[in-house]
Amino acid sequence: MTDVATPMTFERYTGNWKGSFEGWQLTPENSYVMMKPLSQTLPGLSNFYMCGQWVEPGGGLPTGVMSARRLIKSICKEDHKKFKTSFPDK
Repeated sequence: MTDVATPMTFERYTGNWKGSFEGWQLTPENSYVMMKPLSQTLPGLSNFYMCGQWVEPGGGLPTGVMSARRLIKSICKEDHKKFKTSFPDK
């Protein structure tokens, strides 16, 4: 038995458009627009924020994490707090 994931598998289980397993795909037509991140807020909704693979060009886990970091940094700025990171001791 062989288990194969196809674009239809991703669409069926995640609802992602056309079975996309990552976020936005850069093409020659959209690359000039897609090189900068989308807004993480929506007009008229206070205290509503978005982060994840669909908010950053490229998509996938690394950009989802970068999106979350960027969001926390902007919330810290709004709240006049210092953005500080920490790493566990190795």
